[in-house]
Amino acid sequence: MQQVILIHWGDCYRSNDDFAKAIEKWDYNPFEEKKIWRYALGEKFPSGFQYIAPQMPNKDMASYNIREIWFEKLFPYLEGNPIVIGHSLGGLFLSKYLAENTFPMSISQLYLLATPSPDLFIQAWEYLADFPYEVSLLPHLEKQVEQIFIYHSKDDLVLPFIHGERLAQYLPSAKFMVFEDRGHFNQAEFPEIVENILSN
Repeated sequence: MQQVILIHWGDCYRSNDDFAKAIEKWDYNPFEEKKIWRYALGEKFPSGFQYIAPQMPNKDMASYNIREIWFEKLFPYLEGNPIVIGHSLGGLFLSKYLAENTFPMSISQLYLLATPSPDLFIQAWEYLADFPYEVSLLPHLEKQVEQIFIYHSKDDLVLPFIHGERLAQYLPSAKFMVFEDRGHFNQAEFPEIVENILSN
């Protein structure tokens, strides 16, 4: 059984008041059906694959420490050498976790999609809570992963392309996959990641 684990995005706010101000600006339509690739990713794999996408706690008031506790509850259910995907803040979580900790097994493929570089300011996120970490620790991440893929699109308005470029510099063993028109990777389909997983 080849396990594929996806850690999703999140937002950070200093307080409930800041969160309330953000919500006031959000558009909301109760009848809108959001089609995003990660919701149906598990259906794209053939038999022999197991897709695990844990709902990380407090998505809109994300904390690294809380995510770390929840993430480690997965460990008793893992087998073999899993494929691990992190999108946006989920990628930042994974890169920090693997830089600072030792995963219980080797990871066969790690995908960091639209992932912040921990040493760059993010205009869209004025506050990153306890997610930043020292980039000098990233060699420990590389030791635990057989293949690393960094995906970033040049038109990402949430996280500028320079984040992908900088992260690729810090992870020289990674393959940097550049896209032109995928924004922050919130599209309905993402065939490239499925094809890459199946071919590696």
